[in-house]
Amino acid sequence: MVAISVLAIVSVLIYGAFSTIARGKQSASNLSERYRIVRLAMTRMSRELGMAYISAHVAASPQLSARVTAFTGTAKRVDFDAFAHRRLVKDSHESDQCELSFFTTAHAKKASQLDLVRREQIIIDDQHGKGGVVQVLVDDIDTFSLRYLDPQSGMWTEQWDSSSAAMQLGRVPLQIEIVLIAKGGPAGEPIRLRTKTGPVIQQPLAFALK
Repeated sequence: MVAISVLAIVSVLIYGAFSTIARGKQSASNLSERYRIVRLAMTRMSRELGMAYISAHVAASPQLSARVTAFTGTAKRVDFDAFAHRRLVKDSHESDQCELSFFTTAHAKKASQLDLVRREQIIIDDQHGKGGVVQVLVDDIDTFSLRYLDPQSGMWTEQWDSSSAAMQLGRVPLQIEIVLIAKGGPAGEPIRLRTKTGPVIQQPLAFALK
């Protein structure tokens, strides 16, 4: 009986130790995966914003315009055209041009949860900022904010519109600052990331135009 009692006590202690190790390992794995998701989202936004462009090729008459390229942004959302599309289906009639957006939206089933999403429309049309497919980049975030550096004034602004004569007509920002704060960090603290990126193509595309 004594031996059985000792064995039972030792077994309980061993089980408790292994259970604690397993929980710790799972917690570390979840935290690592959370950091990976947030970092990948920041990397993707930075890379695709760097591929942004606007084109000076427009129809002579506004009524004939079928495609409009622009870079528009606020502190919470950015819409732009970029050479960022990846053709995944063989022989599909697609190019590397697309219309992209990054913004936040409420979770479909949890109204109190905010998600960072990416919108992509393969065919650029005259409805800038509309249509396309929306996918979640990071779920359950706390903050997503943007600022744009105007190369002419040297000032940061939270509003950008390359299609408005009253704002930054025909221009893209020199740099875009991205701040992303996601929930789910260590000890309940948020994960805070900040980066700056800028479109490589600063001038409107104007092939054969004088």
